[in-house]
Amino acid sequence: MKKTASHVPEIGKVYFEEGIPGFSHLQFFQLMQEEAGTPFYLLQSMEDNSVAFWVVEPFELFTDYQFELKAQVTKDLRLADDTSLVVLNIVTSRQGSITANLKAPIVINIENRMAKQVILDEDFEVQHSFLKKSAKPGGG
Repeated sequence: MKKTASHVPEIGKVYFEEGIPGFSHLQFFQLMQEEAGTPFYLLQSMEDNSVAFWVVEPFELFTDYQFELKAQVTKDLRLADDTSLVVLNIVTSRQGSITANLKAPIVINIENRMAKQVILDEDFEVQHSFLKKSAKPGGG
């Protein structure tokens, strides 16, 4: 993986060239932190106010969360070796359980604000519980 910012900077507007899976018609989103000092952010569509996702910075919560970006992703986001990026994971709340999608992180090039949701080859869970300290399935 490329150089990652330890905390999400004030990015603001981000651009998903291909949209987000299931929302390919939406390309422009605003990234906002609701409460300073937390790893949670709101990713709000600028084209449809009814579409928003809670996202989280994963690295402090899941210390063994690591992966490699494919060459095509690096090309799509126009990442160079010295480009800083941010990784966020979509959060879901269902029946009192809060999970993070570690299988398909959102990667943002900080410099050009291009973003892409990436499906990883690594064995991560789509619904990984926040109660688990390890990012690896079965870890705990």
